[in-house]
Amino acid sequence: MPSESFLRRIAINVMVGILFLVFAFPLYWLLISSFKPLADIITYPPRLIPDTVTLENYRLLFRQTDYAIWLRNSLTIAAGNILFSVTVASFAGYSLARYDVWQRKNIARAFIFSYMFPAMMLGLPYFVLYQRTGLINTNIGLILAHASITLPFTTWIMWQFFQTVPLAWEESAWIMGASRFRSMIEVAMPAAMPGIVACAIFAFAISWNDFTFAFVLITDPSQQVLTTGIAQFIGTTETQWNHLVVGGSFLVLPPFVVVYFLNRYLLAGFSVGGIE
Repeated sequence: MPSESFLRRIAINVMVGILFLVFAFPLYWLLISSFKPLADIITYPPRLIPDTVTLENYRLLFRQTDYAIWLRNSLTIAAGNILFSVTVASFAGYSLARYDVWQRKNIARAFIFSYMFPAMMLGLPYFVLYQRTGLINTNIGLILAHASITLPFTTWIMWQFFQTVPLAWEESAWIMGASRFRSMIEVAMPAAMPGIVACAIFAFAISWNDFTFAFVLITDPSQQVLTTGIAQFIGTTETQWNHLVVGGSFLVLPPFVVVYFLNRYLLAGFSVGGIE
């Protein structure tokens, strides 16, 4: 008779397999549909393996739409948010960890509390503010909006990570004549690199997947990003399925690739970020 531990492992493996299928099948269906002719995409019942494989949908997407512009805008905004958020969060987290800041634990908790406000609630105030400051339809405006969502959590992560870096390491650098800034850049930040990578991944995900801020703050077609651009393929009377599946493939693949290759940094960052 099989042991209880063996049955438990079998049950766990079955559950993991089911969860994998639940999450992986939509991605597989999206990718495989992007290589089907339009007639096969909308055929019912659908086929798991296409009879005909074609790149025509990819060619039409870039020829008939502004997808290349949307892709460029999304990459620019994501890169800007990563650079801004990681830089600010690193300095803020280091200050909370190393300086005797009044009520620093409560300040750090306030960062997490501010993260609870959804983008939908912030969209209208930002729209009014940006109209008065001329930031509507600008990359910098969208980057700042994304940073308002990203910074609370990334600051928390960096604060936790810098607390794990022994102060003695920096003190050794000070004895050798290094300044506080230099010791932070050359000693503390390399030691906190998993946290920096985790913050960069998080900032990328926020910008890459954002729809609300882009929908509210961007009205110029030349400034559209992938999420709002792809949404245009879904009409009230007709859906452009060939454009939708190809555009969706480009949208979902980068986060999967990033997380797959950098998952150890992401897990390390989130695990340390959960320790107080």
